[in-house]
Amino acid sequence: DLILHDHRPYLVLEDSGGADLNTLQKSKTFALDQLLDIAAKTASALGEIYQAHIIHKDIKPSNILYNPETDVLKLMDFSSSSIISRETPTVESSMLMTATLPYMSPEQTGRMNRMVDWRTDFYSLGVTLYELFTGRLPFSATEPLELVHAHMALMPEPPHEINKGIPPVLSDIILKLMSKDAEDRYQSALGIVHD
Repeated sequence: DLILHDHRPYLVLEDSGGADLNTLQKSKTFALDQLLDIAAKTASALGEIYQAHIIHKDIKPSNILYNPETDVLKLMDFSSSSIISRETPTVESSMLMTATLPYMSPEQTGRMNRMVDWRTDFYSLGVTLYELFTGRLPFSATEPLELVHAHMALMPEPPHEINKGIPPVLSDIILKLMSKDAEDRYQSALGIVHD
């Protein structure tokens, strides 16, 4: 709801319980099957927002709420989202999002002559899953431009080489999500969930 109280607007949101994945992963160890369920639920949620013609553009663990007791997962923080269209990002606007730079797709950096579409969220989902399954981000850098370069040009170490409990096929799915070219990524959320 949107209410006015003392001449100030307040946005009232549902409390579905649980916490964001960033917080949960610090306090809880998930089994492989739980992480697979979370990955499938996140991909399904992306599919639902695409059906509403929305690109989230800020997928990361702190924007995914999960309640382990009820098994409910929700995406939050649509402040960077847009209606599905093809847009060309500018370097200035994308660099303002340095807090999310570790999860940003190559085309979102503004350093490529590429359009941003729904597949940008698939790249960010790949980075998020990489972190969930390995416990670390795929790229580490001390400078923002180093991180931008890594997103555009470097392939991360395969997740199954970091965490021996990850099947190579899952590692392949994560790396496909993180393909540098959007055409090489999954083309639908349904395909991700299926695999």
